[in-house]
Amino acid sequence: MSAADPGLRVTLITSADCHLCEQAGEVLGSISRETPLVIREIPWEGEEGRMLVRRDGVAFPPAIYVNGSLAGYGRISERALRKRLAELTS
Repeated sequence: MSAADPGLRVTLITSADCHLCEQAGEVLGSISRETPLVIREIPWEGEEGRMLVRRDGVAFPPAIYVNGSLAGYGRISERALRKRLAELTS
């Protein structure tokens, strides 16, 4: 990634008091120590969050989007997410 492109755009859609959402945030934090990510968190209950999860048929939070595409939801596997991010950067 260059200075003009600081990293992959990641949107984390979360709900209040959601342990899976907290776990997803921890996974992204771990990955971001090695891979440049621009992480934006939005609420599941908000207009943008509702629109995205409805569009993609996401059943429950959290949901992770990378560069606008759904990368996963529910319990997020760090290994699977790393693999997906590697595919997007290669």
